Amino acid sequence: MSFLYNTLPDAFDEQLKTDHLVLRPYAEGDEQEFMRVIQEDTSALSPAFTGRVARVRALEDARIQLAQLRSDWDNRKQFDFGVWLRESNTYIGDITLKNIDRSVPKAEAALYFTSWSDVPDLAQEAFRAVLHFAFEDVKLNKVYMRCTQYNNACAQLAENCGFVKEGVLRSDFRGVDSEELLDLSYYGMTRDDYEQATQLKERDSQAAV
Repeated sequence: MSFLYNTLPDAFDEQLKTDHLVLRPYAEGDEQEFMRVIQEDTSALSPAFTGRVARVRALEDARIQLAQLRSDWDNRKQFDFGVWLRESNTYIGDITLKNIDRSVPKAEAALYFTSWSDVPDLAQEAFRAVLHFAFEDVKLNKVYMRCTQYNNACAQLAENCGFVKEGVLRSDFRGVDSEELLDLSYYGMTRDDYEQATQLKERDSQAAV
């Protein structure tokens, strides 16, 4: 059993439910929709999911990838949530907590959605659920994100959810099918940031009542 497995809490609720969404680990039968969303806009998966794009070229690749994601979840190497609409059971995206560093502890959040421009509110709803899981269940002290200068949707989502832009890593990523070196914006949320945002949201809810 791995060190990471031993240092994380004993049990988690694998399924997260929000007003409009269900987030859960992938299962057998999800591979076709999983592959479809990956192939819709591969540029939106950079830089965090370039390896996934390269690995998933056919349906059997998708099956193998989902089996690996399930194994990684069981061994607590990373936590990968598929995102589905509650009413229609339509698959719309993915949010992952990966690169877990137990010395802090911290993890990198990475995500993608089908038709970003059509689902900004749903993406935010899903991401807030995963942040709650990260800080309340996994007991992380920091979550960070990296995004290219072209990924405005990801940057806006991070800021809307309370992340702080901590800097720019210059020429830190080579673009997909390109020799161009891209700058990466680095966003972070500490436990203090998360708790302050949670308290503010609770106060706003009470004031609305």
